[in-house]
Amino acid sequence: MMTTGRETTTDQKTTIERLLDDEQVLVHINPSAPGVSIPSHLCENRTVTLRLSRFFKGDLTIDDTKVTAELLFGPEYFTCVLPWEAIWGASSIRGQEFIWAEAAPDEILQMFLAQRDDRQATAQRSSERSSRPLPSSSVAGRSTSHLRRVK
Repeated sequence: MMTTGRETTTDQKTTIERLLDDEQVLVHINPSAPGVSIPSHLCENRTVTLRLSRFFKGDLTIDDTKVTAELLFGPEYFTCVLPWEAIWGASSIRGQEFIWAEAAPDEILQMFLAQRDDRQATAQRSSERSSRPLPSSSVAGRSTSHLRRVK
């Protein structure tokens, strides 16, 4: 199913607002996306993860175009501006993960695809092993198992 940018933005906004009800959320962003404003020392990374919470001292504003959050970096606050187009994922404190592939950097998508392929290959190998018949060892109709019934 193909989604428009507007549907993705609505989904992102709804998801992040719901996750913020659980105290905090980790948002994964593409720092090279247009309109992103984060501390300069983070801009060289392929992806950046920021912790957001309504309980932090700094302001947090969520609107139809972006998330704006005053976050503490070391001793100083910085006003981070995160357009929806830059937010490619979110993680809850309960371990839920959400990905919006349209906003993810290519390297991140390739990493997720490789992990998925590895999981599928592992599952297939495991399935093949469990479907093989076990060798039977019996001598004159008796099992040679090392387990014995003791009374």
